[in-house]
Order: sequence, then C-alpha cells, then structure tokens
Amino acid sequence: METKDVLSARAREGNCLTADTWACPDGSLLKTILKHGSGVDKPKEGSMCRLLAEVDMEQDMAAQQPLHFPLNEWAEVVLGDGDTPWGSAVDKCLETMLEGEKCSVRVAPHCSSLGTLPELLFIMQLAGFSPAPDSWEMDFNEKWALALHDKSMGTTHFQAGNLFGATHRYGRALRLLLSVAHCELPATIEGDYGCAKAALHTNLAACQLRLHQFENAVQNCTKALVQEPNSVKALYRRGTAYGALNEFEMAGADLQMVLRLEPGNRAAQRELKHQADRAREQEAKMAHAMHKLFL
Repeated sequence: METKDVLSARAREGNCLTADTWACPDGSLLKTILKHGSGVDKPKEGSMCRLLAEVDMEQDMAAQQPLHFPLNEWAEVVLGDGDTPWGSAVDKCLETMLEGEKCSVRVAPHCSSLGTLPELLFIMQLAGFSPAPDSWEMDFNEKWALALHDKSMGTTHFQAGNLFGATHRYGRALRLLLSVAHCELPATIEGDYGCAKAALHTNLAACQLRLHQFENAVQNCTKALVQEPNSVKALYRRGTAYGALNEFEMAGADLQMVLRLEPGNRAAQRELKHQADRAREQEAKMAHAMHKLFL
C-alpha cells in the first residue's frame, strides 16, 4: 500500500506536463504514468475493468461515498458507470490506459448537487479489461435494452438527489435512442420508442430546472412535446423554465394549457400565480424606471 507521502509525491509529478502526463481537456483531472502498460487497445464504454485505486483515507471523503467501487482493494468496474464527478473522472482516466498501466491521478475539486467534492489524489492500476462493442456495432435490441436501463438508473439518481448521475444516464439513453432513429423500428416497440424518447427529454428537463439551465430545459421540453403534444409534465416544466427566463407570456400559455388538460392541477395553479406576480413586479419596476428617466 502506498503511504500518504508517496501518494502525494506521485500525484505532484503531474505538475509538469511531459510525454507521460495527460491533462483532461475539460480540466477535471491530471494523470501521470508511473508504469507503462502493454498493447494498443484501451477500455471502451461498457468494458469490465479490473482495477486498484489506492487512496489515502485521511483525505476529505467522509460520508460522501463519491465512487461506485471499493478503494484500496482490487475491484471490477464497468467503464461508463461513473455517476458522480469523481466516478466520471475515473472513467475518463480508464479510457486512456493500457493493460498493466499504473498512474497517479489528481482530480480537481467539483461542486455539484452532491455538495462540494474536494481535490482527490490516488494511484490507479489497470490489471485488465474485457472488450466492448462500439455503439455502431450494437443492434437495435442491444441499444434499446441499454437505453431503458440507463433511463431507470437516471430516475434512481434523480430521486436520490444525484443530478450529475441522472443527467449522465438520461443523456446517454437519449443518444442511444437517437442513434437508431433512422432504423425501421420493430412494430412491437414503435409506440414505446416515442414514449421513452419523450420521457427522457422531460426527465432531463427536470434535472436542468434544478441546475438552473433554463434554456436547455425549454429545448428538451419542446422536443418532448413533439412526441407527446399534451404531456402535462413537459408543458409544466417548460412553463416554469420560461418563467425563470422572464418569458412570462410563453410561461402563461404553457401553464394555462396544463390547466385545460388538468383543471385541478394545483402545482400549475401556484406556478401561474407566481409568474403573474413576477410579471406585475417587472412591469412596476419598468414603469418606475421610465418615470425617473423623464423627470
């Protein structure tokens, strides 16, 4: 087992970029190779990887459970199942590794719905991995099953408050479904395909509302409404997003449509009143500003 001093020293080797150092383009991690692997193939999404991540347990990790596999012991991990910021960083690192490789990894601090995750330093070894097909090699049934699995996992993460994991899973499921949109769908699945696609756009919008990504939420709800024009959830969420963007007329139209479809929808009633109050406040502020302008 590596000591704390050795772990920190190895990780600090990444401060100077060399041929053995790789910085992730998004700035999430810095990897320095300590022992080169062999071969030319690297793990892909879906590969089962046997790895060892050695972490100094005195690092600030208490109660965060940031990784989806045990630390400081050999574990089998599916690349692509990293549904937290740290888990995603491990996935990105694995995609660059060769069999037998050992490296030090420095993961940058990250703020998310899980809270503020501090910097993480660890040593990772990849003993081996299973081959995995590229997306274009998978048939419809494989993609359909994987998309439904990701949709289910996304909902589990959303209910647990893990918006990072929910967004990751919903987004990947959508990409899988979009990749078969040009195919002739089996008659038994054709209706379910449209429903699943609409639900994924609507669920992704729910995540984006909580993340204050209101324009993205509007776009996803609009795509869901192409599939299901009377979707109450999509209309309500788009109305809420429009309101957050101060598009009060558009917000009112969506929320009123919700009430036409479900007259007793209390959430829509409250949101419509809230948006109307905000619109009046905006108008009052504008009138006051114009009055001062011409004094």
